[in-house]
Formats: sequence, structure tokens, C-alpha cells
Amino acid sequence: MDNKQTRHKKLTSKYDKAASAETGGGEMAEWFRQDISRRTASQRLGKGLAWTAALGAAGVTIYKLTASSDKEVDRDSLDIQQKEGWNIGSTDKPLNWSASAPVPADSQHKTDWNTYLDPNRLIAAYQPATQWQPFFTPTLMQSLAQSSLRSQMKLIQTPEMVDTYARAAGLRELLGQAQNAAQTLIVADLDGPSSIALGAAMADTTQLVPTFDNWPHPLGVVNSHETIAAMAYYAAEVEAKKTKLKAEAPAMLLLDHRRLNDYADQDDQFDNRYLAKMPPPDQLKQRGVTNLIYLVRDESQKQELDDLNADFVAYKNNGISVRMLPLSEFKPSEEEVKVVQPTGASTIVREQHYYYGGSPLSHWWFYDHYYYRPYSTVYVYRGGQSIPYSRPSTPAPPPRVAYAPVSRPTIFAASRVGGYNSGVGRNRPSGFGRTSVRVGSDGRVTGTRSGRSGSYGRSGGSGSGG
Repeated sequence: MDNKQTRHKKLTSKYDKAASAETGGGEMAEWFRQDISRRTASQRLGKGLAWTAALGAAGVTIYKLTASSDKEVDRDSLDIQQKEGWNIGSTDKPLNWSASAPVPADSQHKTDWNTYLDPNRLIAAYQPATQWQPFFTPTLMQSLAQSSLRSQMKLIQTPEMVDTYARAAGLRELLGQAQNAAQTLIVADLDGPSSIALGAAMADTTQLVPTFDNWPHPLGVVNSHETIAAMAYYAAEVEAKKTKLKAEAPAMLLLDHRRLNDYADQDDQFDNRYLAKMPPPDQLKQRGVTNLIYLVRDESQKQELDDLNADFVAYKNNGISVRMLPLSEFKPSEEEVKVVQPTGASTIVREQHYYYGGSPLSHWWFYDHYYYRPYSTVYVYRGGQSIPYSRPSTPAPPPRVAYAPVSRPTIFAASRVGGYNSGVGRNRPSGFGRTSVRVGSDGRVTGTRSGRSGSYGRSGGSGSGG
């Protein structure tokens, strides 16, 4: 290796160390991260210019601070948004609705949906019963306190939401007729809008517990503004259905599968990813929960997302059984049903219903495959009537999805603070859900980068969010 190659390798190594969010040693780390005092500003500035020239010769780009009193730091993205504005660094960029199918009215065909853009009213619509409130996360809904975000909000109804709502009807029919439904917690891990659609379809059967713990951003890795739009779309329906809930209704945690989206450190992305917050095992047992169903989109998903692995293994180790349920197991079936008119005359119509396994025969097998114990008589709702539905004589085959949580290495492993029963929670791993910002000597943010390797944009300050 010649001298030029050796020099390039050394410079690149120093740059890599400086760019790491967790390393603090070395001259470059000092240049990037430490305060520059008035007494040593010119000395360090000279050193920094020397390094800039050296790295430039080696083909490495660095980002200059605009004032000797500024410093660059990595901060929690949500914390920065809450202090400086939801759209920090991108106040000139609108939310992207191109893939979201905005609609003019909500699920009840009402056009006064914007009343639910009041964060307090939206929170009230989705807030669960008292015993599940400790695990309710209103963070995403609280972002609507900023008027500039409210002014950009719309309603959406995507094809995925429509499909999810329809399939959920089959699950609702079975779940609503189980004697021991409250012993099983459902964790719905779909994309945010679909999780909301699932919850809306079952809001008169289950206690909904939203767990969305981030804020939208125009360049967000997670398109959480779509989740708010779906919440507003179904808010009136959910609020009305909640009045029909039984006291012993089971709970359903609503997660956004996109919370761990890939982040390539690109200039056009803001890292608003976050971790799911799960109840500790002892808290579930105190609420009478002995089983958990992990509900996913389809059978292509073979295991829980990485941030849930430690929690699910802890559940299993503490005697809480965990099984996976793909929503795709509820399949459509076209059938002819008799509809009796008020005059007494009857007609035959074709209806589409969703059955577990795709047919009336396999529908009952849900009770054999999961934890639910049905009442002695189960009904199906067909042609406007409740029809008794008997257990089939055919023995149930084994479930198609074989699953059990198994401990595996992830970037979230061993990140919990204080143990599972402490209620403290977990630390985020290095570089996850964090944003590089430039901070002035007065502690105020003066700029933020779209990506950790990108160029700076001027901060709008704490008033930028409205």
C-alpha cells in the first residue's frame, strides 16, 4: 500500500469515528461535538479547517458549522419536534398524500370530521377503559395541537383499509361470541391506517389501545400523518361503537408495522421511527390475560418484529401463551341467502362474507386453533338475520401457521432499562429515531439535517409548528 492509500485509510477511519453517534473520542469527534469556547475558538477553527482540507483531498465531505459557537448534536427526533415544531427543518415542505387516497367524508358519511382534529376530542374518541389506559399512547394525536399540521390534514380510505375492515368482520363475529375473550390480548401489527380500520370494525367488541409514539414530518420515514387521517376517518364510528362495549370486553393493542421502516440515512428522510411499548407480563396477568394473539397481515410474516422479540419471549417465559394470526386467514366466500321482506315475502340474494379458513365449515375451527371458548350456541348474521351455527362434525386440522416466539439477536436486545417489571421501558439503540441538529451557544436549535449525512436546513424555531 503506497503512502497515498495509507493516508486515505487513516483519514476515512477518523471520519467514521467522528460520524458515529455514540463515539466521543478523537480530534474529529471533538471538532464535531464539543462546545467551542471563546478562548479556543480560533485555535479549534484552524484545526477544523486543516482537517477540512485534508478530508477534502481524501474525497471525504464534511458539513461545516456556520458559527464558531454552534455545535452539532444527535437528539431524539420526537423531542426535537415537540420543542421546535413538527416539521422542523422542512417548514417549506407539505405532507405527501400522493399514495393515500384522500376522501371528502368520514366512514359515517359525515363532512364535519375536522372536529376530530382537536387533539382532545380525537384522544377521547380512542381512549380505552380505565384498566388499559396505562398502555394507551396518545403521542401521535397530541401532534394536532400544532395548527400548521392541522391545516394540512385530510381523511383517507385506502384499499388496504377497506380490505382489512371486511376481513375483521369475520374475526369480530367469532370473538364476540367467546366466553373467555377477555383472557386473550390481541396485538394488531399492521400498517397504521389498516390497524385503525381493524380497530374500527371491532370497536364494539374490543377495547382499542392505540400505541403510536411518534409525530408526522414532511420527510418522515414513517408516514404517520396517514395514521392520523385514518383515525379521523373512523373517529365518529369508533366513538359510537364504544358505547356498546361490554365491561369484560377484551383489549386490542393497535401498532403501526411501519415503525421500524428501513432508514438509509438519506438526505430526503427524517428519522421518526420508534419502538412499540408493550405491557410487562405481570401487568397483563393482573388484568386476567393469559394468552396473546399477534395479528399480522398475512402468512408471509413468520415472526414478530424485532422490537417485540424480547417482550414476546418474556411473555412465554412468564406463562403467557403467544400465537400468530394472519388476517389473511379470513377469506371471502360468496353465498346465496334468503332475505325476508317486511311484507313476509322472501328473496334470494348473494352476499359475501369472510370466514376463517374461507368457508362456513372451517369458520368454527378458529375456536380450536386459538384460545377462545364459544358459548353453547354461536350465531352467524346472514341475510339480515341471526342464524344458529353448530360445531362441525369434521375434526379440525392443525393450524396452518406454526409459530412460537424464540429469543434472537436484534439491535433492540438487552436495551431494556430496569427489567421487565420496572415499568421504565427501553432505550433506543444508537442512531435509531434520532436527528442531527445544530445548536447555538444559547441552546437553541439553529439548523437540522434531513439525513444524518445531508446538508443543513434552517430551523424554523419553536414557533414553526404553529
